[in-house]
Amino acid sequence: MSFARQSLGSLMALVFGLAVRVLLPRILGPEARGEYQLAVRLAGLVLAVAQWGIPEVLLQTVADKRASPGTLVGTSLALGLVGAVVMAAILALAAPLFRDNLLRDVDPLLLTLTLVGSVASIVGLLTRRFIQLGGRLDLYNGLDIGRTALFLALVVIGGMVLPRQALGPTLAWLVGEIGLALVATTLLVRTLGGAPIRWSVDKHVAVDLARAGAPIQLGLLGMFVGSEGGAFVLNANLDVATVGIYSVALSVSRLVLQISIALRTALQPRLLASEPDSAAVTAQVTRHGLLWMLVLACVLAAGSPLAPVIFTRDFAAVGPALVLLLPGMVAYGVWQLLASHLLRVGRRGFLGAIAWLFGLVSIGLQAMGTQLFGLTGAAAGLSLAYILASGVVLVAFVHLSGRSIRELVPSPGDLAFYVGLTRRAFATRFS
Repeated sequence: MSFARQSLGSLMALVFGLAVRVLLPRILGPEARGEYQLAVRLAGLVLAVAQWGIPEVLLQTVADKRASPGTLVGTSLALGLVGAVVMAAILALAAPLFRDNLLRDVDPLLLTLTLVGSVASIVGLLTRRFIQLGGRLDLYNGLDIGRTALFLALVVIGGMVLPRQALGPTLAWLVGEIGLALVATTLLVRTLGGAPIRWSVDKHVAVDLARAGAPIQLGLLGMFVGSEGGAFVLNANLDVATVGIYSVALSVSRLVLQISIALRTALQPRLLASEPDSAAVTAQVTRHGLLWMLVLACVLAAGSPLAPVIFTRDFAAVGPALVLLLPGMVAYGVWQLLASHLLRVGRRGFLGAIAWLFGLVSIGLQAMGTQLFGLTGAAAGLSLAYILASGVVLVAFVHLSGRSIRELVPSPGDLAFYVGLTRRAFATRFS
């Protein structure tokens, strides 16, 4: 299967993701949308800790063939499950301490549901990662599309039964995560080879994975603080309705990241080759990815005045916040693509440090922006933090890979190539 077709499979999720981004605000309104966002982000914190950087470590581990597939699967799932259960329990005990600030106006039942769902999420995350590295991107993408489609259907049903309540989409999210974990685990058993492979837990492999993943895990925490902390800052300083508006602007701006995610999904199995080949294909993919991220960002910016029409008048402030967030999302998309090669060559500690630098700078800029300018200040602070951190990653990639910045910059020829490709496709299709 060609690289382009593999990437297209990931981009199909964009259609369902766009539908979710439009329907959730219309069904919930600002307050319930913000409440749902804060509850689900708590599950995101569990994942940031529980995965322990294993999904990224596996890229180098599989390439070096350090353990059998059955041992890697069993050990990874054991580490992830233990981490998720422990972290979920800690957050459940700590949540009452933040009900008057960071988690203000969030129903404790929602927090319970999302913390339970986080345990299923870690299983789905790890099993899908093995399916991806095994080259079965059709299954990997299909699982993501299936989960999103199920979530969308349940959200619509929940909106009719529980209008303007965050409980409906929270239950839909929980069902989607459990369903994904069950199906992905079943498919993984069938895709590891023709003969049944015994899953086992090896303490030596566990130590190796934990040691290698520690810098990434710390980095994931930093990324969570920087990317998601702004919603909690807004809730503590303003109100949950503002969080709902901000979350809509953030989710729409993250449509840009669907391009980098799609490309990275198809890119990573190819990074199992030698380091020079890994750097070359990363540079090529990043150049084309940057072109399409810029195109999509321009389209979203041009459409930002339509926010009151698309999401209702309650979300009129989404437009200005979206425009401010888009440059940062393009920068982060480049960061994601370049990080794949840096992980391939073992620069986990460096990426972890950059993630924490981003996290601290981001939360500081968002807090300052919230105090001075409210919603738009938080959006500008996050975007600036992404740009600064992505610049550091770009310099590191150029230095370590021997590639030039010029190789990462789209040219008019790239755009002409895609225009010609589209014309040929249409001419073939309708001839």
